[in-house]
Amino acid sequence: MSARVRAFRPHLGPVLVGALLGSLVAGRLETSLLCLAAALAAAAAAGAQPPPRPWFVTLATGAALGWGLNLYLTPGSALASWPVVGGRHATREGLSLGLLLTLRVAGACAALQGLRVAWPGERAADAAARVLRPLERLRVPVREARAMLGLALRFAPLLQAESRRIARVQDLRAGRPPRGPREWLQRRRAATVPFMVGTLERAERVALALEARHYRVRPPGAAVGWEDAGRPVHARAGGPGWVLLGGALAAFALLWRS
Repeated sequence: MSARVRAFRPHLGPVLVGALLGSLVAGRLETSLLCLAAALAAAAAAGAQPPPRPWFVTLATGAALGWGLNLYLTPGSALASWPVVGGRHATREGLSLGLLLTLRVAGACAALQGLRVAWPGERAADAAARVLRPLERLRVPVREARAMLGLALRFAPLLQAESRRIARVQDLRAGRPPRGPREWLQRRRAATVPFMVGTLERAERVALALEARHYRVRPPGAAVGWEDAGRPVHARAGGPGWVLLGGALAAFALLWRS
């Protein structure tokens, strides 16, 4: 991928954030479709790859569950050709709300997938802190929140890999894979204690290392440490036009709910 495309990625962050917020608050099919289209277009422009299969499985499971609950729990005009479940009829309004929920979740997932590429690692925390920096005048702890969020983003993949490694070790110690959901839950419970102990030990080591290096919360927008063509990459939230576009997308979805 060319350096021009890599330099363009951070500018798409505000659009993806606006699509994410708009998808979460959308109350109409039109706005949810708009946010989904914007999220897909921005994610494709950023060079995001399709998510792995578990994402689609989770999305399909949540959509089916949400659709079923909306169908039979939302009052409205009954659908004559649908079966009666628990004495309740499927309604036309529930069918529409189920579709709306599916589009909202799909738009949020697409925006998150694009943000993983546009603002990887701690860059998302840096860009958000740079935008929220004026709130420090109101004594909002923006820098402290940025530091905690940055550490969380950096160590989340390590903790996930550690939990999987401990689970595999537990399966090897048992001599065979778990049989049935009961054994699977027992294995996961047995892996929880060493995972929590390892996480606390890692947190203590990180705290000691930061204290030994006289760590101070750096200003939002400072260089994050990655390099591109030999130069340090700075956290950028995008130009004013991109920020306005993302804010307009979220505001439009929020205001056009009725």
